[in-house]
Amino acid sequence: MEAIDREGQSNGAPELTELGKRIEMLRIHRGISKQHLARFADTSRQQLWRVMTGKSELTLGLRSRIAEALEIQPAELDGMAPATRSLSLVSVRAPKSLADYLGDPAALAATLSSMPAGDVGRKLKRSLLDALEDAAITEALTLSSEFFELRRKVLSGEL
Repeated sequence: MEAIDREGQSNGAPELTELGKRIEMLRIHRGISKQHLARFADTSRQQLWRVMTGKSELTLGLRSRIAEALEIQPAELDGMAPATRSLSLVSVRAPKSLADYLGDPAALAATLSSMPAGDVGRKLKRSLLDALEDAAITEALTLSSEFFELRRKVLSGEL
């Protein structure tokens, strides 16, 4: 199926299926590039695109790897389970200042959740938390217990 422009003309680009739209929405909310998603799911960008446009079937193995890369349950790709994590990211407002950001555990958790998983992701998350703590000290801001709970979750691999 090709995308149709406002005048009803085909623009030659294939339209994403519902599955493709779900994958794309989750990928964007996680801040993951298409290349990263394909690489982490052990497939090519071209194969991922074929699945997202309905040109190729989604195998059980690829379904599991995509879900793992997006840090969701495979059923969320089918629309069977609520994508609660992605929905919560949509509702987080953008803080206007460092104090607002540090005082909004949901915004900080959303940022941390959007970062890569694994050892590299944990290092990045720790670096971000260290930088935020340094900035809070410089600005004489008090960090909440929620901040340190998020740090604990990052260190234990829960986040």
